[in-house]
Amino acid sequence: MNKYELAIEIEQYFLGSILLDGSLMEETNLTPEHFIEAPNRELFRTMQELRKAGEEVNLINLTRLGTSKTKVFGGRKKLSQLAAAVPSVSAFKKYEKSIIEFHSVQSAIKFANDFLRDTQDSNKIQQLSSFIQNINKLEGDTVAESLDFKQKLTKRMQEHSKTPQKGMSGTDTGFLNLNRITDGWQSGDLIILGARPSMGKTAFALNSALEGSKKSEVYATIFSIEMKEEAIIDRLIATEGNINVMKMRNPNRHFNDKDWENYTKATGTLAKLNIDIRPEENNVPNMRAVVRRNIKNHPDKKHVVVIDFLTLIKSVEKKQSRHSEVEDIVLDLKQMAKDLNVPVIVIAQLSRDVERRDNKRPVLSDLRESGSIEQTADLVIFLYRDEYYNPDTKTPGVTELLIAKNRNGKVGTLNMRFAKETNTFYEYIDDTKSNTRKLI
Repeated sequence: MNKYELAIEIEQYFLGSILLDGSLMEETNLTPEHFIEAPNRELFRTMQELRKAGEEVNLINLTRLGTSKTKVFGGRKKLSQLAAAVPSVSAFKKYEKSIIEFHSVQSAIKFANDFLRDTQDSNKIQQLSSFIQNINKLEGDTVAESLDFKQKLTKRMQEHSKTPQKGMSGTDTGFLNLNRITDGWQSGDLIILGARPSMGKTAFALNSALEGSKKSEVYATIFSIEMKEEAIIDRLIATEGNINVMKMRNPNRHFNDKDWENYTKATGTLAKLNIDIRPEENNVPNMRAVVRRNIKNHPDKKHVVVIDFLTLIKSVEKKQSRHSEVEDIVLDLKQMAKDLNVPVIVIAQLSRDVERRDNKRPVLSDLRESGSIEQTADLVIFLYRDEYYNPDTKTPGVTELLIAKNRNGKVGTLNMRFAKETNTFYEYIDDTKSNTRKLI
């Protein structure tokens, strides 16, 4: 396969990806001129027309355009072949990058050939200047245009003027004391929630999503790579209903009348919330597509993303080491948070080095592949339960939230109460022995 055949094949993968997920049109800056094969060029032009008309880009809507319109790019049969041939929709951005690179190089070759032809019989400096300008323009075309500083400053001033006089700038974390420190989960932030096993990190993330959804207009997208969606739902019911999570395995056998009453109230509350549980997406591009679609479908909500957990996320591109793959994944997660303007909370396991120390409270170096995570994350919170290591602890039922990194705020320790049997976190109140949840 020569380079032109390969380029056409990549164009087909790119177009086929859009047929499978029309929302990808929102993520590309390509123009029809980037495509070297005429049918591919016309198909993309038609896709742009559909998008401009407010129609979803998919196989059905393209086919409805009629034979005379679709025959220029091969008709329905060609569209079906394009969709079926895509190796991986998650590689969409790589297909786009390859198309841009091929177009840029071919354009540069044309400029060079024109320059060599025009200078065979003359040596005018204007010809060299024209060639250099064309190359510089070509390089500039591969970079997205940006506002100048004055425009950016004005835009930021407008954003400041719209910040709430009351409430928070970010998305409700679900907990009053944590909100005071972070002012909510901040849009565009990558938040790492790290702990050793059995510390309650998944429970804390779910509690945050649940409480946030109840108290404000929050839409929570939960990617549960580790646990089945049924297990996540059971935990949410147990937390909301104050039900022992072990009973959720077989309610008909273990529930008493009070449990059934709590169960009915809890499921009624949960049914009203905006929560999307996704157990099947296990790579960043697919997660990105889901979140983008949820934002598009629910533009009036504040969105928050929870991913459980980091080391189970699969890399789109195989690298020589898992360390390199995780490094790319972390950067992609940060980019997703930034591009979609949402807080992304990622649960992370810590290395076993914690267990070898006398003081088992985690530190940043305990993060696996800690260099890339520590550098990229905006907020790092560790969970530590002293009673797990010391049964005779003076603080039973207490979980310490160790804020180890906070790019735009304070670091320190925040205490929470944790009822492990119901997987529920509560505000910490020193002068009470009850676990009454303090609502915000």
